[in-house]
Amino acid sequence: MLNAMKPGQSIRCTVTKDIRVDDDYSTVMRLMRFDPAVKRKLKSAQEHRVRTLVIVSRGKRPWECREKSAQQVQAVKGATWTMRWMPHVEKDFACVEKYLKVEAA
Repeated sequence: MLNAMKPGQSIRCTVTKDIRVDDDYSTVMRLMRFDPAVKRKLKSAQEHRVRTLVIVSRGKRPWECREKSAQQVQAVKGATWTMRWMPHVEKDFACVEKYLKVEAA
């Protein structure tokens, strides 16, 4: 199915079963971040963290107390996202194809 996809084509991905392996879980979460809606949330959250950055003195030098970024996606069974197909993520999809169902959107 992935060989039939053309670059720039919209695809819909669904997680079909629970992911137990940590590396596969992080790969699926990274793929989920290609969703345009998730990208917007991550970008606005990053801008908010920069605006509200607290700078304190530590050893008489400015020290930035950075907040950790929030996880906007969860790779659980039934999670669905839409993204544009890009050939450079084909190997990532091949690694986690047993957990995903990919179809044209």
